[in-house]
Amino acid sequence: MSPHLLEVFTFRSVGDAIARALRIDPSPECRIVNGRTVLTFRRLGAARWPEAQQMEFALRAAAVARAVLADDQRRQLKRGATRAIVIAFKDAAVVGGCEVTARWECTVPGQR
Repeated sequence: MSPHLLEVFTFRSVGDAIARALRIDPSPECRIVNGRTVLTFRRLGAARWPEAQQMEFALRAAAVARAVLADDQRRQLKRGATRAIVIAFKDAAVVGGCEVTARWECTVPGQR
């Protein structure tokens, strides 16, 4: 059985640039996992938004991410501009004294 290689790189500067373009705070976590860009937005309450609002934001965030990635000088990031981008919302709340975590995830297909 061949071992599975898992490469994970975190790029804070890319997350910060995306947050500035979207005018949100805090910045999303931007990771490249085996060549796929994953943006995780926390503390926006977005995991509980209506689906239409989640999709609109995810598509807008992916478009902004593609522009930021395409403008980056690092080859690894520039390549990510044409590939699928995963947009994830992760929020936590206290319900009845228990921490409840909600996660919503959408994979926006790459451009061909």
